[in-house]
Amino acid sequence: MSAPDGRLTAYAAARTGGVVRWTESTAHRSGWTGPELLLPDPGVLPYLSPARGGEGFVDLFGLRRRGAGPQAPLEIVYASQYQTGRPMTGWHSIGNPHGNDAVKAAAIGAPVAVVDGDALHVFVRNADRGVSTRRRDASGGWGKWTALPCKRVRDGISAVVTGSGRIELFIPADKGVYVWRQQTPGSALDRAPNLVFIARAETASGTESYEDRITHFWRDEASGQVVAYRVPSAGDPDGTPTPLEGGSGRGPLALTRCLVDGYDCTVLAQAEETGTLALTAYPTEMESAGAWWADTREPCDGVPALARDRVGRLVVAVIGQDGRMKVTRQRSDQQGMALEGWLRL
Repeated sequence: MSAPDGRLTAYAAARTGGVVRWTESTAHRSGWTGPELLLPDPGVLPYLSPARGGEGFVDLFGLRRRGAGPQAPLEIVYASQYQTGRPMTGWHSIGNPHGNDAVKAAAIGAPVAVVDGDALHVFVRNADRGVSTRRRDASGGWGKWTALPCKRVRDGISAVVTGSGRIELFIPADKGVYVWRQQTPGSALDRAPNLVFIARAETASGTESYEDRITHFWRDEASGQVVAYRVPSAGDPDGTPTPLEGGSGRGPLALTRCLVDGYDCTVLAQAEETGTLALTAYPTEMESAGAWWADTREPCDGVPALARDRVGRLVVAVIGQDGRMKVTRQRSDQQGMALEGWLRL
């Protein structure tokens, strides 16, 4: 995640509860500080959803179990970082959509958080397999939990915000996909037409692929193949989901855009079934050009991460099987998507 001063920060959920953080020492350089173990708490589950505001503040959202055992109720918690590399606040709880109903509170999904034009929004699959949301306004006040009319929702809600501050939600369900979106930044969420494609749980992600336009990606339920989709618009009236051939990965994709040989390309990263990192890139919004996956053979535990540094180069990060982070960058002295050697932190 990039800060206003151009430095990158990487966050990972600690296996024993809490947050592990690495911070780039100076923009354009290869030096990093960390790993730092922050906010240790054995009740916090190994999951994080970061949300960055317009001023560069970062909120990390997670789940904390109130009690021992898998049947103990869950609460959604967050911690804030107001300056790159500086200490974080403690964990703050915003409860759960089911209040004091301990049975239902134990059955909620993992939250996802984004910041639109003027507020922070948290979305979570509730125990009734719908979607609940809560909003924090610009003054820091939290509103009440409300529900979106969705049924049989699966885990793995994806929420993406455009550069202008407009949110789109991609919500996998047993019989299709719900898509909710703001027409303008800060407006109410409106429901777009459902998709008949069935997405595997916990595989959805998305990125802004053109000004104020989002491309959503997921894995097909039957084949595991990656599929791309954009809500129909005047500039892209078709709106037909497009399968991307090849690849044998698992989980959600990491996504970003960068220049490759002078062309605006969308870069996709995934963990292969073999446990290694694979990458591909294609001209942005030209899924018909195809995507050819290159297995880096670099071990990847969990979901990889992609970012761009201050000069626009691609940065790739993975957590190895030993729990250490490794990073590499796009080479500026070679054509194509050539990468530097891996730096082990």
